[in-house]
Amino acid sequence: MTTHTYMSRTRKLAMAGILPIAALSLAGCNSTSGTETGADVEDIAEEDAAVDAESGPYDGVYDTDFYENYDSYVNEEVTLSADVNEIVSDTSFTIAGTDDTTVEALLVVAQGEMEEVTPGLTVSVTGTVYESFDLPTVEDETGLDLEDEAFADWDGENYIVAQSVDTSVDADS
Repeated sequence: MTTHTYMSRTRKLAMAGILPIAALSLAGCNSTSGTETGADVEDIAEEDAAVDAESGPYDGVYDTDFYENYDSYVNEEVTLSADVNEIVSDTSFTIAGTDDTTVEALLVVAQGEMEEVTPGLTVSVTGTVYESFDLPTVEDETGLDLEDEAFADWDGENYIVAQSVDTSVDADS
């Protein structure tokens, strides 16, 4: 009988120790943790890749959002849609923000052939984002011979070196 009493007492103590742990485990589960049923490492990796793709290079309108986050795009390739603001030279121009923004004009230096652009024309510019325009450095990196006087006001300003400028952009899209 002593053995039987000892076993019952051991079972009771074991249950007393397991119940609080089980309760804590269930308390950690809530509806905000998502569903893990059927999820495996590949599913989670695909979800992470989709999130990374969404936060990849900027492809959109030159607006307040881009302007305020400019530093995060430095040395990255982006695609910006905007209206041509001013022609600076035969290989460069500025783009302006949309009508509902107050962003500063952004200098675009076309590294290759540039289709004819005119003020007010909507363009799509794909290029690398830089900060602190320095004429000699830009000339060395692009192989262009830029007019000193035309770029005097841009010294130290943000700019993009464009690999392509698409002038066939629909302004209503």
